[in-house]
Amino acid sequence: MRGSIATYKESLTRIADGILDAADEPHGPQALATEGEESPRRFPRRSLPRVSPPPGSPIANGVDSGRQDEGNAEVSPNRWQIHSSQQNPHPMGNHSSKVNVPKQDGISNGAIQTQEHDAVKRNMELTYANSQGNGQEHPGLFQETNISLAAVKVSLEAEIKQLREQLDQEHESALLLKQKLQEECQLNESYQSELNDLKMDKKRSSIELKELQKDLNKKITELGQLEAELRKRDMEQEHNIPMENAKSMIMTLEKENAKLKIEKDELEKNMKLCMKSSVENTVDSEDTENMTLSKRKLEEALEETCTERDKALQELARLKQHILEKELEDSDKMDEDSKMIEELQANCQHQITHISQLEKALKHEIEKKEEFMKLKNDELHKSNEAIIDLMQKLANCRSIVDSKNVELLNLETALGQYFAESEAKERLAKDLAMVREEAAKFSDSLKAANNELEISSREKDEMIAKLTQTERTVSEGTHFIRKLEEDNAKLRRALEQSMTTVNRMSLDSDNCVDRRIVIKLLVTYFQRNHSKEVLDLIVRMLGFTEEDKQRIGFAQHAAGKGIVRGMLGRTGRLVGGFLGGNSPETSSSSDNQSFADLWVDFLLKETEDRERRESSEALGASSSQAGRHMLESPRECHQHT
Repeated sequence: MRGSIATYKESLTRIADGILDAADEPHGPQALATEGEESPRRFPRRSLPRVSPPPGSPIANGVDSGRQDEGNAEVSPNRWQIHSSQQNPHPMGNHSSKVNVPKQDGISNGAIQTQEHDAVKRNMELTYANSQGNGQEHPGLFQETNISLAAVKVSLEAEIKQLREQLDQEHESALLLKQKLQEECQLNESYQSELNDLKMDKKRSSIELKELQKDLNKKITELGQLEAELRKRDMEQEHNIPMENAKSMIMTLEKENAKLKIEKDELEKNMKLCMKSSVENTVDSEDTENMTLSKRKLEEALEETCTERDKALQELARLKQHILEKELEDSDKMDEDSKMIEELQANCQHQITHISQLEKALKHEIEKKEEFMKLKNDELHKSNEAIIDLMQKLANCRSIVDSKNVELLNLETALGQYFAESEAKERLAKDLAMVREEAAKFSDSLKAANNELEISSREKDEMIAKLTQTERTVSEGTHFIRKLEEDNAKLRRALEQSMTTVNRMSLDSDNCVDRRIVIKLLVTYFQRNHSKEVLDLIVRMLGFTEEDKQRIGFAQHAAGKGIVRGMLGRTGRLVGGFLGGNSPETSSSSDNQSFADLWVDFLLKETEDRERRESSEALGASSSQAGRHMLESPRECHQHT
């Protein structure tokens, strides 16, 4: 625009200089005649070198020059817009390029004004040519043209000033719009950053809540574990009922000790009375011997009862100490558990209060955030409305710029396609190289896998062969065990036959009782504190009558026959162990089974137990050999590999 105005000024000054030169020349009759003849020849010689305007000036090109000036005036800002769009592809760049559209409107207005001035200039040229043709007839036209040119010059200068002021105003308005847009962009960025901060705070608060929930769950699980431990301890206390049974046993033992002490005192009194009676009354030698024997027996019984009493007292003391220790441990554990429970409850309450405080703070912050978001949304709505208005203006400007940028876009798309194709080719080449490398790696891994499969198949064959060998050994062992079982069955049959013969022999000798058996029974009776089982065995072996049983007090224990019968096998085994297995036994009246039969059953059970032990030992040895063989086989395979 400024370049076109400068050219316009130069053309006007040249026209004015040419007119002034023509007015200063002499106007004699000869000169005028010669001028009238040679005016068309001299005028170009004088005017052309002075008024040699540029190719786009209105004098040189006439009417087309104005159109060319318009084209130049329109092309120069369009070039500037294209350059700015290439440098700034962002929306701000588009906006800055489109803000200059009012400048284009001003330039187009200036071009229209230049067209009007060109028309005025043409009229002036025509009048100048006519004045040159009729210079003698119209001498006053030069003055009029000078005055008109001066007026036109003044008006043009005023218009130029107005155009410059308009340009400055439009430039300032464009700068203000740019500043406003930048401020709005900054506000949007700040709002987005604040929104991101709020989102991050929300995420942090949610993470903290999750952590607190995890802590609560942990504390709840710990409380559940403590409750389970308390239940276990309650169960242990319930299981400690046998300790109460032990206390009851201790009480019974103490009662028995008291009874024994009373009996001891009675026996001592009887001994003293016997001694006094022996001093007063002389008795036969046989009675004295019997008394001494009974005295010795009673002393032995007293000693035994004393030892048993000491043992019972020791056990009592030990049990009391154990019970006290148990009670102390239980009390300590209960105290510790109660302390732990109180601490955990306090922690839980503290954490619950902390969680409630955090929830309140969260709600308060959420309310603040909602209010802040409402304000921000209102501001954003307003800014969006302003942006929409600006975008409408920009859209109007873009419609003008898009027509000019189509060619550049086509070129850019062509270049982009070319670069994309070249990049795609490079990527394909890289992908092919990577695929080839991966294929080579996969082929190597396949070879290694095939080698490993061959090795594993070989190891499998070797293991199968070894398993067949172990199965053969196991089958041989089972066959050997079956043979042993058959031999044992034969031996059992022979033993049963021999025992039947022994039973027959014992039935014949039931009426005879060995003295050693009676002695052993009496000794065991006193050793076991007058046990009912031993007394029942004595009654059955010696064949006591009902009167004898009543005298002894055995009739009172008639209700406990089931217990005596259940304990018969044990007493028989005990007496058999005392006798060595060679004494004859009597038959039982209740079961119709002799003591010899019980002894035979005991021996048969022992033989069965021995056979089972031997078979289990044989199986264990065979399994250990097979396991060693199996362990050695993979070692050998590993060594081969």
